[in-house]
Amino acid sequence: MAELDEFLKRVSHPGVAVSERLFTAMRGQASKTPICPETPYLDGRRTLVTGGNAGIGYWIAQGLSMRGASVMISARREAQLRNATESIGKETRNLVEYTPLDLADLRSVSEAAVKITRAAKEDPFDIVVLNAGIWPKKYARSAQGHEIAFAVNVLGHHALLKRLLARGMIATDARIVVLTGDIYVMARECTPDFKYSGAYGGMLAYCRSKLGNLWFAAEFAKRHPLLEVVVVHPGVVASGLVSGEHGILSTLNRGFLLSPKMGAQTPLVAATQPGLGRAIYLHNTAGHMKLSAEDPAVNATASAKFWSTLESLDGLT
Repeated sequence: MAELDEFLKRVSHPGVAVSERLFTAMRGQASKTPICPETPYLDGRRTLVTGGNAGIGYWIAQGLSMRGASVMISARREAQLRNATESIGKETRNLVEYTPLDLADLRSVSEAAVKITRAAKEDPFDIVVLNAGIWPKKYARSAQGHEIAFAVNVLGHHALLKRLLARGMIATDARIVVLTGDIYVMARECTPDFKYSGAYGGMLAYCRSKLGNLWFAAEFAKRHPLLEVVVVHPGVVASGLVSGEHGILSTLNRGFLLSPKMGAQTPLVAATQPGLGRAIYLHNTAGHMKLSAEDPAVNATASAKFWSTLESLDGLT
């Protein structure tokens, strides 16, 4: 607990230089990333994790279940969902359920919200972890015609959370954990119509969507002041997101990267530890991020406009 206390007291005032932020994210990850304590226990708490079938999401779901929570995981690949549910449930002996969800299709999001409500027996979630995300390897569009990283990483989560709220499936004092990536500093915009080609187009789309995650979280917290919203940079993790042939991290020595299990630790801290604050950005090596006025994430005009864009594309009034 002493190490966690030290981590939670860590406050950083990062600049906006890309090289500085990437260096901060990579330097000393293994020693600086906190290990989430096994307490407090979460008996009786209901949790939802998107993308909980693999990677960081799997270990977030496993960690919540180990602490006694009932867990619902949602993702696109049903076979992986079933396997993950069975594996976690067998290990922890706690309730683990799944609901298929394709964040790239708003129709699937609406259907999943109904199924999640039924499966959870209308008992609201105390913790929601918006973890699912993609780093496109080539340009693609969603079922509704939006750039795929924007659609999955931001719009789909916005739509899911809004539908669950409308159904009373988010507890009045729930904690919402939104995963981002500090690589967002490479972007200044996040739009549904971004077009790209070439080796680094998918990386730029991912960066833009991670900026969108921060804008979404900031605006969501304003509109729901009773909810705790924690944005998390989990670390630079050895996962499918960064393993592409032309990815910016593809040539890095794997010794610099966290395992998915370690990458889940800071999100678990964000999901489980009391007294974090109502609207914060938690970084696995830098602690509490106090962003400067020049940082694109704190552009209030852009974030308000972005929220309006999400609302206009959502389709749910």
